Amino acid sequence: MDLIYLDLAQVLILVFGGVVVFYASRSYRRTKSQSMLLLGLGFACVAVGAAIAGVMYNFSSSDLESALTVQAYSQAIGFLVIVVSLARAKS
Repeated sequence: MDLIYLDLAQVLILVFGGVVVFYASRSYRRTKSQSMLLLGLGFACVAVGAAIAGVMYNFSSSDLESALTVQAYSQAIGFLVIVVSLARAKS
C-alpha cells in the first residue's frame, strides 16, 4: 500500500502547524496573553503528533494502527488545549 499521500499530509500538518505556533508565540511575546500561549501549545501538540506518527511508522517497527493512534491522541490533546485557550480568551 502506497502511503505517500499520508506522509505528505503529515508534512503539511507539521509545516502549517509550525506557522501557527510561530505566529501564536510572536503574539504571546507582544501581548503576554496566556490564551495565545495555550493556542500555540495546542497547535504544537497537533503538529508534533503528526510528525511522531510519521516517524513511528516509517522509521521503526510500529504498525500503521499504532502510529495513527498516537497521532489521534496527540490531536485530541492539542484540540482540548485550543478549546481551553479560546474559552479563556478575553472578549
